[in-house]
Amino acid sequence: MANIKSAIKRAELNVKQNNRNSAQKSAMRSAIKAFEANPNEELFRAASSSIDKAKSKGLIHKNKASRDKARLASKLAK
Repeated sequence: MANIKSAIKRAELNVKQNNRNSAQKSAMRSAIKAFEANPNEELFRAASSSIDKAKSKGLIHKNKASRDKARLASKLAK
Protein backbone atom coordinates (compact mmCIF):
# COMPACT_ATOMS: atom_id res chain seq x y z
CA MET A 1 0.00 0.00 0.00
CA ALA A 2 1.14 3.50 -0.76
CA ASN A 3 2.41 5.79 1.99
CA ILE A 4 2.02 9.15 0.28
CA LYS A 5 -1.38 10.79 0.67
CA SER A 6 -1.83 11.55 -3.03
CA ALA A 7 -0.83 8.00 -3.98
CA ILE A 8 -3.36 6.60 -1.51
CA LYS A 9 -6.05 8.81 -3.02
CA ARG A 10 -5.12 7.76 -6.56
CA ALA A 11 -5.28 4.09 -5.56
CA GLU A 12 -8.78 4.60 -4.12
CA LEU A 13 -9.92 6.48 -7.21
CA ASN A 14 -8.50 3.78 -9.47
CA VAL A 15 -10.64 1.18 -7.70
CA LYS A 16 -13.77 3.34 -8.04
CA GLN A 17 -13.10 4.06 -11.70
CA ASN A 18 -12.38 0.42 -12.44
CA ASN A 19 -15.69 -0.61 -10.86
CA ARG A 20 -17.57 2.05 -12.82
CA ASN A 21 -15.89 1.08 -16.10
CA SER A 22 -16.49 -2.63 -15.52
CA ALA A 23 -20.16 -2.03 -14.77
CA GLN A 24 -20.66 0.08 -17.89
CA LYS A 25 -18.83 -2.41 -20.10
CA SER A 26 -20.89 -5.24 -18.62
CA ALA A 27 -24.12 -3.31 -19.27
CA MET A 28 -23.02 -2.79 -22.87
CA ARG A 29 -22.35 -6.50 -23.32
CA SER A 30 -25.69 -7.38 -21.73
CA ALA A 31 -27.54 -5.03 -24.08
CA ILE A 32 -25.80 -6.60 -27.07
CA LYS A 33 -26.62 -10.13 -25.90
CA ALA A 34 -30.25 -9.17 -25.30
CA PHE A 35 -30.46 -7.88 -28.87
CA GLU A 36 -28.80 -10.98 -30.31
CA ALA A 37 -31.25 -13.22 -28.46
CA ASN A 38 -34.26 -11.33 -29.81
CA PRO A 39 -33.38 -8.89 -32.63
CA ASN A 40 -35.86 -6.02 -32.77
CA GLU A 41 -35.76 -2.26 -33.26
CA GLU A 42 -36.12 -1.33 -29.58
CA LEU A 43 -33.30 -3.60 -28.40
CA PHE A 44 -31.16 -2.40 -31.32
CA ARG A 45 -31.56 1.19 -30.16
CA ALA A 46 -30.69 0.25 -26.57
CA ALA A 47 -27.60 -1.72 -27.64
CA SER A 48 -26.49 1.01 -30.02
CA SER A 49 -26.90 3.62 -27.30
CA SER A 50 -24.89 1.60 -24.80
CA ILE A 51 -22.12 1.12 -27.38
CA ASP A 52 -22.04 4.88 -28.03
CA LYS A 53 -21.85 5.60 -24.30
CA ALA A 54 -18.96 3.19 -23.88
CA LYS A 55 -17.20 4.81 -26.84
CA SER A 56 -17.67 8.32 -25.50
CA LYS A 57 -16.29 7.29 -22.09
CA GLY A 58 -13.23 5.72 -23.72
CA LEU A 59 -14.10 2.16 -22.69
CA ILE A 60 -13.93 0.90 -26.25
CA HIS A 61 -12.21 2.22 -29.36
CA LYS A 62 -14.30 4.14 -31.88
CA ASN A 63 -13.56 1.57 -34.59
CA LYS A 64 -14.77 -1.26 -32.37
CA ALA A 65 -17.93 0.69 -31.62
CA SER A 66 -18.53 1.23 -35.31
CA ARG A 67 -17.86 -2.43 -36.10
CA ASP A 68 -20.19 -3.65 -33.34
CA LYS A 69 -23.00 -1.34 -34.43
CA ALA A 70 -22.60 -2.44 -38.05
CA ARG A 71 -22.84 -6.09 -37.04
CA LEU A 72 -25.97 -5.41 -35.01
CA ALA A 73 -27.52 -3.44 -37.87
CA SER A 74 -26.88 -6.29 -40.30
CA LYS A 75 -28.54 -8.74 -37.90
CA LEU A 76 -31.52 -6.41 -37.62
CA ALA A 77 -31.82 -6.18 -41.41
CA LYS A 78 -31.99 -9.98 -41.81
